Amino acid sequence: MVAPAPRSAAAEAVLTFLESVGRRSEAEFYLRMFHGLPKESFAVIVPGGPVVRSALGSIVEQLRFLADLGLFSTVVLGLFDPDSAATSSERLVKRLPISGMAPSPHEMSEPGLVEAVREDLRRERIPVLNFRKVEGESVDQRLAQLGELVRSLGTRKVALLRRRGGFRPLAGKRADTQLSVEGGRISIINLTTDRERIAPGMLSKRDTELLTASDRLLQLAEPNAALISITSPINLLKELFTVKGAGTLVKRGSAVERHLSYATVDLPRLRQLLETSFGKELSPSFFDLPPLAVYIDASYRGAAIVHDAYPAPYLSKFAVQPEAQGEGIGRDIWEVLVRHHAELYWRSRANNPIASWYLSVCDGMVRRAAWQVYFRGIPVELIPEAVAQAERRGADFAAPGEGPLLPAPEPTAPPPVAIVPADAKADDK
Repeated sequence: MVAPAPRSAAAEAVLTFLESVGRRSEAEFYLRMFHGLPKESFAVIVPGGPVVRSALGSIVEQLRFLADLGLFSTVVLGLFDPDSAATSSERLVKRLPISGMAPSPHEMSEPGLVEAVREDLRRERIPVLNFRKVEGESVDQRLAQLGELVRSLGTRKVALLRRRGGFRPLAGKRADTQLSVEGGRISIINLTTDRERIAPGMLSKRDTELLTASDRLLQLAEPNAALISITSPINLLKELFTVKGAGTLVKRGSAVERHLSYATVDLPRLRQLLETSFGKELSPSFFDLPPLAVYIDASYRGAAIVHDAYPAPYLSKFAVQPEAQGEGIGRDIWEVLVRHHAELYWRSRANNPIASWYLSVCDGMVRRAAWQVYFRGIPVELIPEAVAQAERRGADFAAPGEGPLLPAPEPTAPPPVAIVPADAKADDK
């Protein structure tokens, strides 16, 4: 096995910074994933004119950090303000070499632009593209040009940079409780399911226009499954390299399918999803136990499996493909799941990376020696029985020394439990 190439001191410094705003493992994971993409597919960064005027140094700093990590982005200027695009381009092109980066300026209307951008990125140059002011040209026409660029490059993420970052409900307007909200900002918008949850007047006029433009851009970029991040320049790296992010992620979204047996499921794809997500090989008998229901993202990037059990349905598996973490797929599946199952219980190891999320969606949790058992909707008097049942279930993975998956055990005398309520302090999670 070939050892990975040593990182530069600059790259290590950037990763150390990312560790301060998230987990080092998250940053390392996303870095590996981004390095696995073609150079031109990493990201397109679209700063607004006001950001360039007031925070050019921050934009250059973020591009420098990315370059230190071996990642180079296309920069597009003038999407919403073509009047200032040429000036913004000139300022950025002059500033980049001072920070050790080589810019390559282009106009969006330039013939052969896509190939020129690909070549720039392969040579580790920063393509700086600007929209030329054209009398009578609409924003939608510029979005069409950007959408074609994103589609042709196979770009994974488009970062729209603005000073105020992601979307926030207006003062006095409460966000729908089904929207993902982090620190007052809407962290994820799934255009398939969340549009109707954004009530009229919840967002400012500018935010509403930007959301509409994001929707249009994602349509124009299809079939490329791109994502759009609305964030501030200073939070760009946090948005790119942490699961929680630091802006608003806008995605087209996909339907969550409900299956009542494995007969209608692509089992090889489901197995691959589960094993990739957990990093373990499933027990050969795992799929022998019939499910009560299986919930799968249409692209097989996330799934939940529920088994019939006592005293309530048992959530056997909840998984999201590693590269899809942070895209809200888990939330989409969870919403459909709890719509059909008001009562649930499940277990996880204490070191499970999403243990804190589990605590946020359960009614309570019980700590046991080997497992943490979560529950929601279960009558208080039946919680000890749920804990006992969860503890007695067999192993799901083919690890050395683990037995086969067992059917739901018969009720037994429950052990004493200590319940941690769902509103426990953060340091208890």
